[in-house]
Amino acid sequence: MNEYRSHLSVTTWIVLASLTIGVSLTLPERIYSISVFGSPVDFQLSSTFLAGLVALAATWAGLEAALRTHPRKDLLQHSFRFWGLPTAIVLTGAVLLPTLNNQASWIITLVLTGAVLATSMAGEYHTIDPENMSYGNARLLLNGLAYAVAAIAFILIYLSRNRSLISATLIGLTAGLLAMDLLHNNQTPTRLTILYSLLIAFILAQFTVALNYWPFASARVALILLVGFYLLVGLAQQAMRGKIGRRRTFEYLFMFMITVTVIFIFP
Repeated sequence: MNEYRSHLSVTTWIVLASLTIGVSLTLPERIYSISVFGSPVDFQLSSTFLAGLVALAATWAGLEAALRTHPRKDLLQHSFRFWGLPTAIVLTGAVLLPTLNNQASWIITLVLTGAVLATSMAGEYHTIDPENMSYGNARLLLNGLAYAVAAIAFILIYLSRNRSLISATLIGLTAGLLAMDLLHNNQTPTRLTILYSLLIAFILAQFTVALNYWPFASARVALILLVGFYLLVGLAQQAMRGKIGRRRTFEYLFMFMITVTVIFIFP
């Protein structure tokens, strides 16, 4: 077994064990209330939350160890750029698993979380070097996973029926993490990738606040956000390549309006 695969295997098992313990182990819960912009927000410290933190730490440490085994270490500056998608996968799994009461569904979800996490981390490894023969397939796979995770996360956030302060923040955080994964490459300065990721996160967070005033089902809102996320990422990619212009911007905005209109009209 290659060294990087060994790191990814151990990391995946630690993450799955942490998520399982978080659901199975019951610890005394503590609720802390804080005030944000004059609005009270309750923060719940539970076994699920602590297990999620352990799973995140294991993901970052394991992925970093795997990336450092790559022969092109000169391309690994700011390696946190590769953390976005795996982080979003672990967060989504940590939120989804405690809500499942059916044992079969819980086991299937846990297995899928581990499989998708391992696949994403392996894909990140193969996108370090653009000249690698596996780069194209790995990048395509990561793109598909990123949009799939975005759709699931957006639906879960809206199903929770939280206030705009919480839902918009979570949408922005998820979008920012996934955008960083979709936008990063070795030809673009890291600061530019971070800037565009933060911009996408901010726009979607503000868009979420507006959508919270509309009486639409969670799936419909999630689709609207997913389309917006896809188009914003596309615009950012074109801008980073220096190919953005009025015509292309208009095309993206026109596609967005048509898609949203279709989502609004049809049930």
